[in-house]
Amino acid sequence: MRVSYTHVMRIRHYQPGEEEDVVRLWNACLSRDPISLEVFERKILLDPNFEEEGFLLAEDGGKLLGFAYNVVRRYPILREGEVEADKDKGWIVAFGLLQSASSSVGLELLKESLKFHSERGRSVVLYSPYVPNYFFPGIDAEAYPREYKLMLEAGFSEVKGAEGLAMDAQIWPELKHPPYIGKREESLRREGVEITRLTTRYVKPFLRFLEEEMPSDWYRHARELLLHGRKDQIMIAVKNGEVVGYCQYWGGEGYDWHAKGAHFGPFGVRSDMRGKGIGTLLLYRCLLEMKSNGIHNAFVLWTGGKARKLYERFGFKVTRVFKVMKKELGESNA
Repeated sequence: MRVSYTHVMRIRHYQPGEEEDVVRLWNACLSRDPISLEVFERKILLDPNFEEEGFLLAEDGGKLLGFAYNVVRRYPILREGEVEADKDKGWIVAFGLLQSASSSVGLELLKESLKFHSERGRSVVLYSPYVPNYFFPGIDAEAYPREYKLMLEAGFSEVKGAEGLAMDAQIWPELKHPPYIGKREESLRREGVEITRLTTRYVKPFLRFLEEEMPSDWYRHARELLLHGRKDQIMIAVKNGEVVGYCQYWGGEGYDWHAKGAHFGPFGVRSDMRGKGIGTLLLYRCLLEMKSNGIHNAFVLWTGGKARKLYERFGFKVTRVFKVMKKELGESNA
């Protein structure tokens, strides 16, 4: 008698020991956004909010077909109250499907993802501006049209006004030099504002400025640079001994798809000092530092709004568009 066997697709969670398989799956599904084993370890496994049950895998007959990485905030980044502020939110940080897999597999991954968040008392699920360890600010519908359509089918909708833009600029051999930069620098100098590299003298004032004025994940990124001895990659604006603005460039968290040091930002200015051109000058001086260190191109992974126009003055162009997606768990699912 002839016996036939059929594979049954199932959704399960990640298990220690299959990291290399998961990274290969990620890179096959999200070819525009590949990661390395080191990045998987640092940004996912070492994230204090990571739960094995949140990294879902679709499997059929031992073959992995797709994944969805889910997370809820259980620990703050820096400040008290961050967990409470996010108590209703959950995130799908990344979602991908092999071309050979059926759309039903993707829908099952999304269904189980929503179940994960519902079981943890979340009422809103977002794709995917989870900080500090996001990989992209939303879904690139042009790069991943299938995943985007499946999210719509599963009941997600775009968050209006939350579009994220990636921008790139060539800074070598010629960095775009707006004609007003010299006058802007002289005007700020007369007001007592100096733009300089970060030195040990200003490390504590700098950290205090970040803690008081900037988002928690910006504090974390800057501190990581300092712990690696890279004060030279941070520019600050100083007035009366206080840090009133900064910008930085960095290695981009270990990714292999760009040159080390090409990731520009973040940068920010103290709320009462904005509108004076400090941010513009910080941006320009930081790009000059990058160029002087042999970096040919600069990129920003996530920007938008007024910042877009500022970047465009220095030759940045939009290279990718990310859509932030949202689903209220009270809505019906696919």
